[in-house]
Amino acid sequence: MGATSWPPGNPILADPVLFGQYMAALDAAMADPEFRDAFDNVWVTPFRVRVMMLRNAADILRSASREFAEYEKAFAWQVVSADAWLEDLRVALEEHRLETPLNAIGVGSGVLGLLVTGVGLIGGIWWDLLGSLTWIGVTTLVFAVVARILFRIRTHETTIRVIVGVAKRIASLVTYTSVMTTSLGPRDVLMAAVREREITAQIRVLINAFRDDSFDLRFAVSASPGLSEAFDSTYHVPTMVAAELDELLDRLSGAGIGVAGPRGSGKSTLVRRFCEDSTALSEHADLRCMVSAPVEYAPRDFVLHLFAVFCRTAIRQFTREMRHHSRFAGMPAHLVFRIVRRAVMYGAAGWALLRWGDLLPVVPSIASTVGIGVLGLGGLLTLVSVIRSAWIWRKETHACPQARLVRQARRHLDRIRYLQTHTTGWSGALKLPVGMEGQRSHGMSKAEQSRSYPDIVTGFRSYTQRVAALLAQRGSRVFIGIDELDKIGSGEHAERFLNEIKGIFGLPHVYFMISVSDDAMNAFERRGLPFRDAFDSSFDEIIYVGPLGYEESRRLLRRRVVGLTDPYIALCHTLSGGLPRDIIRAARRVVRAGNALPPEEATLSSICRSIVGEEIRHKARAITRAVTLPSAPETTPPEMLDLLHELSQGAGIPVGEILDAAVTCPTTSPAFDFAAYAYFCATLEEVFTDELTVTLIRRACAEQGSGSFDALAATRQTFGLDTRLAWRATTAFRRCWSLKVYSMRGET
Repeated sequence: MGATSWPPGNPILADPVLFGQYMAALDAAMADPEFRDAFDNVWVTPFRVRVMMLRNAADILRSASREFAEYEKAFAWQVVSADAWLEDLRVALEEHRLETPLNAIGVGSGVLGLLVTGVGLIGGIWWDLLGSLTWIGVTTLVFAVVARILFRIRTHETTIRVIVGVAKRIASLVTYTSVMTTSLGPRDVLMAAVREREITAQIRVLINAFRDDSFDLRFAVSASPGLSEAFDSTYHVPTMVAAELDELLDRLSGAGIGVAGPRGSGKSTLVRRFCEDSTALSEHADLRCMVSAPVEYAPRDFVLHLFAVFCRTAIRQFTREMRHHSRFAGMPAHLVFRIVRRAVMYGAAGWALLRWGDLLPVVPSIASTVGIGVLGLGGLLTLVSVIRSAWIWRKETHACPQARLVRQARRHLDRIRYLQTHTTGWSGALKLPVGMEGQRSHGMSKAEQSRSYPDIVTGFRSYTQRVAALLAQRGSRVFIGIDELDKIGSGEHAERFLNEIKGIFGLPHVYFMISVSDDAMNAFERRGLPFRDAFDSSFDEIIYVGPLGYEESRRLLRRRVVGLTDPYIALCHTLSGGLPRDIIRAARRVVRAGNALPPEEATLSSICRSIVGEEIRHKARAITRAVTLPSAPETTPPEMLDLLHELSQGAGIPVGEILDAAVTCPTTSPAFDFAAYAYFCATLEEVFTDELTVTLIRRACAEQGSGSFDALAATRQTFGLDTRLAWRATTAFRRCWSLKVYSMRGET
């Protein structure tokens, strides 16, 4: 692509405007009190963090993959345009195609320059104002001489290289400093995304990485604003599942994709990443909309709602595109230029006639009249120019495909609510001499009417397909997200709902992404067996979003909070079972417990003991209610029932005593669920102590066996499947750590 091609390495070095915006965003983030406190409490300097943020700018910018791709596309378009213009200039010079234009420009400019210079020299004798034309004429003559020189040396190879080289420098300057500088330009969209999602998170990551105490058992968190919102896309962590979905979307030209997984695993976050509409879009962005599945559903009403949301999204995006690309964006400057030009031309002439009309060899009143006429003519022509430009713009915008789709979307929105009815008759009276008369009336009323469900589905598919076809021409796609389908009452209800709306799926260049339950994943995995269900027949693929591994949990928390060391991260990971939402909740509890203790007592043992005690108290309260219901089976031993009651009232009973009483519970009793969970909590309390060494932490993080932190986190998830299985998994972990093991009742 020549000298103007995209330079390797850091993009901010190639785009000075991007560099300025990046530095401004970095300065604003570094001024946050959270980081000022962090710099005061640890041996990390702001200068070191700033240098690394500049060095890693390429990766930080590319983390906003969607916006960075649009920025690169805009930059590439500028580069291709500049290179094409340079190539045309070089070929034109080599093939002598500029010979005639250069000759004409030289001769024409020379003749015009001589005439203007002569008028200035001669007219200046009688009127000083005409003498100023001499300088204009001389300038025109110089321009003519330059054109003639270029005409004479047009075939010289060195001259061609010099001209192309100068033009290339100019093109490079324009390319690097004017990549879509409007407010909707890709550069601004990219920086808005990076400023919102990545800058603050990366500063936290760097501060945590520079700390020398990543295995410290002391609590060192001074502020935690990043833990305030569990669903904030700012802290999205790229995972293997997200990479798998990216690769899948690149292979398919339209699909229905289910996103399955346990609650809290990040299904909604993943769907929102692709389907949530951005508030600041570039001109070639994908069209994205997202809706939530209703708990109490009616397929017809839901598809109508989805249709309306899609139409509003299309109107919003296409209106922005038209505003950005149409001549209206350039009309203000265009009109100002025309107004100024005409005002100068006609205003100067009219004012000169009014001011110095008595110097002309005509009657002064005639000169004044002509001057007024010139001013009026100039004003009229300016007004005509404004009206003509506005008419041309309106004609062009109405003819573009985006405008047609916007008009269709507005009609669909109107039809979703109303069915227009027209009545035409006669009104007004027309009486003829022979006694006849007529009357005509015209009116329009809007009345709410029902539309059949097949008609709604057909209308939605037709309009969505037209939108997708237009976007596909420029390499963009349509993403439609349906969230919270897994929250519909039961699997049967969700399956019935999906079966009734799947008629809207299966459109080219349209990607439907639906969050579904684990039942849907299981049904999809059974495809090929002698039965089919709605999940199997509705989705092209189902992506499973499982719990995070330890390293992914570590990245998640390091992007959200400064000072949370690895032992506390491991505690959050195991306590939450690796579910992102619960990891954030666990981190909040750790911070809350650490802040509630005096600084000298805020250690791993005391914080873990506080959290475990709170967990056991909450579970004891819930189980106590369950086992004391009239319908509950009387299988809970009396001593265990007394223990549950004491714990629910806040009694501080050691976990060891709880386990000694728990082993007497039959596995069929609801109290056994509490006993198994107490067994798990006891394991946490015995592992995360002030004696936890760096060697043990590294071994538990690195290995994949029963004694790893990932295995203990998986045990937490097992409670949702089978309590006995969770007990056995806890026992396996305790054996690996040489802890005392307990057997279930009836187990040897």
